[in-house]
This record gives sequence, C-alpha cells and structure tokens, in this order.
Amino acid sequence: MADIKVKDIAKKGVKTINKAVVQTERFKDNIVRTKEKAEETVSNDINSNEYASNKIKFATDRAFDESVNQFNKQGQKSFMKTKENYQKSKAKIKQLKKKIKDKRKVKSTVKNTKTAIKTSKEVAKKTEKTAKETIKASKRATQIAKETAKRTAHGVKVAVKATVSAIKAIIAGTKALVAAIVAGGWVAVIVIIVICLVALMCSSIFGIFFSSQKTSANSITMNTVVAECNQEFSDKLQSIQDSNPHDDYVLEGSMASWKDVLTVYTIKQSNGVNQQDVMTIDDNKKNVIKQIFWDMNSLTSEVKDEMVTEQGTNADEMPKQVQKKVLHIKINTKTLEQMKNDYHFSPAQNKQLAELTDNKYASLWNGVIYGATDSGEYVNWRQAGQSWSNIKIGNTNSTIGNIGCLVTSIAILIEKSGVPTPNIEPFNPGTFVEALNKNGGFDERGNLYYGPISKVVPNFKYVGNVNLRGKSRNEKLALITQYVNAGYFVTEEVKGATPGNQHWVAVTGVNGNNVIMVDPASNQTDMWSAYEWSKSSQFNYFKAE
Repeated sequence: MADIKVKDIAKKGVKTINKAVVQTERFKDNIVRTKEKAEETVSNDINSNEYASNKIKFATDRAFDESVNQFNKQGQKSFMKTKENYQKSKAKIKQLKKKIKDKRKVKSTVKNTKTAIKTSKEVAKKTEKTAKETIKASKRATQIAKETAKRTAHGVKVAVKATVSAIKAIIAGTKALVAAIVAGGWVAVIVIIVICLVALMCSSIFGIFFSSQKTSANSITMNTVVAECNQEFSDKLQSIQDSNPHDDYVLEGSMASWKDVLTVYTIKQSNGVNQQDVMTIDDNKKNVIKQIFWDMNSLTSEVKDEMVTEQGTNADEMPKQVQKKVLHIKINTKTLEQMKNDYHFSPAQNKQLAELTDNKYASLWNGVIYGATDSGEYVNWRQAGQSWSNIKIGNTNSTIGNIGCLVTSIAILIEKSGVPTPNIEPFNPGTFVEALNKNGGFDERGNLYYGPISKVVPNFKYVGNVNLRGKSRNEKLALITQYVNAGYFVTEEVKGATPGNQHWVAVTGVNGNNVIMVDPASNQTDMWSAYEWSKSSQFNYFKAE
C-alpha cells in the first residue's frame, strides 16, 4: 500500500509540473499575440504621431503588466505546489527509513522520489527562465514599438514643419503683395503683370499690332515702311506715265490691302511657331515686307489710240469725239488665298492666318498701317453738338454747327499732325475759328481764306487743291493715295460741291480700296461707304512743318 501511495505522490507531482509547463506555453502564446497586436497597432496608426504613440504605449504597457502578473501567479502556484510535494515526499522518506524491513523498496522509493523532486526543481527552473525570457522579449517588443512610434512622430513633425514653412512663405508673399498694394505699390504690380502679358503677346504673331510703336530714336516702324512702299508705288506709276507719251491715262485696279500684305508677312516670319518676332523691324525684315508687297502688287501698261468724248469748256459748247493716245495702267493684285498657295503655308501657318484675319482684330490694323491714326481726341470732334457749335463764322450769323465742316476738318488735321499751337490754348475747332475770326479768316459769306491758317498756326500751311471731277473711282483713289503717301494732310469734298450741297471731311489714311476719314458730321470712317465716290469733287492738301 505504501508503494502505491509513493507512486501516487510521484504521479501527482508530475501532473502538477506538466500543468505549469502548459500554462507557461499559453503565457508565451499570449506574449507573441500581444507583440503582434502591438506591431499591428504601429502599422495601422503610423500616420498619426500622438495617437499612434499613445495606443502603442497603452497596448505594450498592458501586455507587460499582464505578463508580469501571469508570471507571478503561475510561478507562485507552481512553486507552492512543488514545495508541498517535496515536504510530503520528505515525510514519507522518514517513515520508510524507520521501516528497515524492505530496504531495497525503500531505496527505490527514495530514488524515485528524489528523481521526482529533481525533475520538479528543473521544471520550476525552466519555468522561471522561460518567464524571464518572455519578459525580456516583451520589453524588446515594447522598445521596438516605442522607437517606431518615435520615428513616426519625427517624420510627421518634419512633414508638418515643411508644410508650415511653405504656408508661412505663401503668407509672407501675400503680406508683401498686400503691403505693396497698400503702400501704393499696386501700380507697380499691375505694371509688371501688364509688361509680362505684353511681352508674351509681342513675341507672338500679335506683335504685329505693336510694330508701329517707336522703341528707340533710330528704330524702324511699320507705318514708315508702309509709307515707303506706297511712295515707291506712286513713283513707279509716275515713271510709267513719264516713259509713255499719252494724252490721257486710265488707272485700272487697285493695290492689295495693306492688311493682307502685313498678314502674309507676319505668317511668313512666324513660320507657324513664332520663329521670329514681328514687332521689331530691321533692314532685312523691311526688305521681306517690300518683297511681299511687290509679289502682291504688279503694274502693267499699254498705250492705245481711242476716240474719247470731250465735254465743252462752257455750257453752250456741244460734246465732241476726239482721238487720243490713252495710257492704260493696270494694277494686278493677289489675294490672301493666292499668296497662301504661292508661299506654301503649312497647316500651322494656315491656323495663324485664320486667327489674324478674324474680324475681332479689324480695328487694330489701321494703327499698324498708319501709326497712331485716328486715336486722339480729335476723332470725336464734330461740328454740331459740341461746346463750340454755336460760335459764329466770321461776321455772318452762321455757326460752326451750320457751315463749319471745312474748318472743323482742318482743325482735325492740325491736331493729328502734332504741330505746336502756342497761340491757341487749348486747341479745338472753337478756339481755332475764334483765332481765324481775329485774323480775317472768312469772307462776308463765311467762305474760308486759306492764307490766315498759317498766321494762327505757323507750322501748318495750305499748299493747293486737286480737282477730281470727271475721274474714275480708281483714278480718284490713286490721286488721294499719292498725296497722302507723300505726307500731305488732305481734306476732301464728298457731296459734289453744288450750291447749297457740299460737305468736307478729314482724310486720315488709305487702306487698300478704302479711304479712311474723320467726318465732322458723323461717326463713319470709311469715306466711300458713307458717301458716293462719284461725288468726291476735289481735295485740298496741307503741309505740316
């Protein structure tokens, strides 16, 4: 029975030790899972500094506390059980020693008991070692989690610092801009923006609209090149007339529009990719413009013997047929479509062509061709509806509003010419008429004497008159163009100059087939759209010095 009791004790002791090992293994599993949860916590919350740190710290601290608690609990339980078994085993040995009858069995029992005790002690030691390693691993996991959280926090701080720095820079720039605007610097800011926009435009095909602006004392402007070409054209017409004896001549056709000529030049220079700027002009570019001009305008001529009807010199003389040598001069022009094919424009160039010929830019071309044509205050000067409209002409009862179209047209040309008017301040049609009134500028019927004009405006002089009666539209156009291109300032009569029916306008330029005007009686600018070309009877021309 004693042996059975000893065996029972041994089995019971082994069973207790195995339970401790199982608890320890479970404890290790808990530590591993705790570590994985801690790592998962770091991974999931790495983007948030404070939140991640707190969560990891909470999880690892809890794991550590729970590990220590479990170790203490299981270790104490195993130790107490082992101690109890050891004491029982010791008591049994003492009893067996007293019983000397069966020494072998006693020795065997003692040996087994000692082995069981030794095994129990080793297991306890291993349990303690495992627990220590588990705690160490837990501490390492805690340290890793803290270091990860620390690095995460540092990264977040760096990113936040960089973002804050960028925001501060933006705010500082905004403050500087606001300060500049408050201090009056907004003008400079706007000027800089405008300069940038203008620079961008000037480097593109739209630079052509700035080409008549003088950039230096010696710069070449587009309107001067246009004037040179027009003069060369007039000289060539005159040369044909001089080299071909004739009694009369007929001019057929008209020059290509300068708008078309300059459009072709712009597209050719740009080459579809803004290859060259078209705002500035040098001698090479001027030669290109002239070449395009003559490619689009050519002259042919021939002299024919023809029967011509001549009007009598007075009302009593009947018209008669007379044979004359008639010189026919023909202007042969090319259209944009023809030039596009002749110069083999690319798709990109054709796209630029479509853009420049859009009607939204139509009003800009006059400034390119004629410089600052029709851009001053004088373009709004009218004989009626103005502060000067009721000023009387000479000693008559007629006013500027009634019969002042000619004198208003001359005032417009004086202002356009830019000559000094020191004797008349401010200068306008009203003050101009008042100055003429003091210098005998009108006869008793209100007709203008041209001589007194140079008395009141010394640098502006009347030169002469050209009769247009009996001439064709092309002939009238050629004559007007010739005088305008020669630098004269022209006033034209547009209603036939019959008694009680005449009207004068100020001619400010010629654009292809169109004569550009400032009309004292309307806002119209195309002379032969507003008035019949056949009734253009004459023009006066003046010179500015």
